[in-house]
Amino acid sequence: MKVTVKSVVLFVLIALCLVSLGSAVGEPISVADALDSARQRLAGTYTLEQLNAMTPETVTAELTDAERVALGTAHIRFIVNVPVRVYVLHDKRFGEPVPSEPFWIQERGFESTGLEVLCDGEPFVAYARDFEAGLVGLGVNSFSGDYLHYFVAVKAAREGEVLEITNLQPACLQTTVFEEGAKPYPLPDWDPLERVPEELAGATLVQVDIAWRRTTRLLDYFTETEYPATAQADNIVLTWSGCPKTTQGIQWRTSVETTKGAVAYLNTADHNTFTPGTPTLVAAESTLVKTPSVVNQPELYTHTATLTDLEPGTTYVYAVGDGTENGWTELAEFTTAPETPEPFSFVYMGDVQLGFPRWESLLERAFRERPDAAFYLLAGDNVNRGNDRNEWDALFHHARDVFDRRVVVPAVGNHEYHGGPPDLYRAMFHLRENGPESVPAKQAYSFEYGNALFVVLDSNLPPETHTEWLDTTLGDSDAVWKFVMMHHPLYSSGPGRDNVWLRDAWLPVFDRHHVDLVLQGHDHAYLRTGPMKADMPVESPAEGTIYVVSVSGTKLYDQSEHSYTAVGFVDTPTYQVLDIQLGGHRLTYRAYDIDGNVKDEFVKEK
Repeated sequence: MKVTVKSVVLFVLIALCLVSLGSAVGEPISVADALDSARQRLAGTYTLEQLNAMTPETVTAELTDAERVALGTAHIRFIVNVPVRVYVLHDKRFGEPVPSEPFWIQERGFESTGLEVLCDGEPFVAYARDFEAGLVGLGVNSFSGDYLHYFVAVKAAREGEVLEITNLQPACLQTTVFEEGAKPYPLPDWDPLERVPEELAGATLVQVDIAWRRTTRLLDYFTETEYPATAQADNIVLTWSGCPKTTQGIQWRTSVETTKGAVAYLNTADHNTFTPGTPTLVAAESTLVKTPSVVNQPELYTHTATLTDLEPGTTYVYAVGDGTENGWTELAEFTTAPETPEPFSFVYMGDVQLGFPRWESLLERAFRERPDAAFYLLAGDNVNRGNDRNEWDALFHHARDVFDRRVVVPAVGNHEYHGGPPDLYRAMFHLRENGPESVPAKQAYSFEYGNALFVVLDSNLPPETHTEWLDTTLGDSDAVWKFVMMHHPLYSSGPGRDNVWLRDAWLPVFDRHHVDLVLQGHDHAYLRTGPMKADMPVESPAEGTIYVVSVSGTKLYDQSEHSYTAVGFVDTPTYQVLDIQLGGHRLTYRAYDIDGNVKDEFVKEK
């Protein structure tokens, strides 16, 4: 390997960094800080066209020395008690013998071993180097977010010595034996290792989070929003963060020129009089949202207010603004849930994800045809890249005449995790925080409306994080109707898909508490099962649970034949309306296409 002055300086910096980290594994500059500073500097220096033309080599050359050290050493760290040989198993699609990414593989002295393993059908090649006892620090997977994240094998360098690995950071890292059948990504939907070479067999496998591959993007990261915020409030969204009978959550956005917000509201009965009453004013909580990827508007404010002590079953008019005389939006309305059970309707939609203008037409038809629907359920993948704010700007822009009048009840899909944890999902929705303690707030929750219980789950997470809470929530409710919404289907529509780990964990709970409908997305082709119990069809809807998969956006998939399919079709975005009637406890379900044609329907009675 050619040694240059620059590489010597870099190695010295890395050595100093690792020494300063010490046994406590501190960090003089974190990966997050390095990415943040690099992103802000790049966005402030180059045009969007120039940013989109960058390569791994050109973006690496833009890094400061401190950023280069952090991004080359501080992504994965652990302590070893003896000298070791560390193998980085890297997705072969990055290229050989010199991979295009990550930049630190060669700079850190890792060399190709010629060893390969298979994971999830993809070949991974091993690059290795020796480390003394102490701290081992490894860098980011890539700046492009392409392909799969590397995983790590560690072996004692001297035969007979017993290796111990401690102080793994991030703390979610796990270890297991590197062998056939082991999983580099400890998730049930990823295939295990195959074709393990003898040299790696028995080593310690450091398992990683597959989602990390997109968290360090500097390429294909920058964009512009088509719908930038202004000083005037827009993208108003109604949600529930408390009891639907007596509270109403309202959230909107503004540009940074407007730093505060308020809601003015009034009972419609008091508004529609010759001498209207005086509205109540509620100050909003204003939060600065920083998204450096949006180069034409990297910052904006969200404003969130919760109206409390409302009257059940009552319609209110409201406006949002900055609190000044001329700073208010036009009036809109919302209606609280009834005090006692009454007939009601709601809309359920599967993945939006792509094609917002077309989806807007579907949404507007649902609102126009069924203005009586009290709220809208969205089953996840509401956008395509969940940590790209421009996509949320577009979603809410195209829902602007509906979501400010009807409450939105969202779930988290896998695309909300695109680019890292669903931080923007949590920032965009003001939701209940009554889910399991083991799940981040707003990603799982429940509420009751009328005589029905609604439970929303995050099916991206290990099901055991929800199961106890789910069992308790369903068991403690005496609601007549019980609905669960989640993104990944228990009974899949798409070819080659089967989320058996979710079915194993949650099907017994659904059966035990007789959940009526499970509303899902993910597979982008419509499927409804017949009533199911104990993973088998049963004759009557009164005996079992019905599972639905739907899609509302323009990304559409094929469908496989399944024994559990009662109704299935492809290439058709739909919205579903569910009507709950009190007489005889009757539920009527209908699925409609964009032209208003009924594509599926059934009735369930209790």
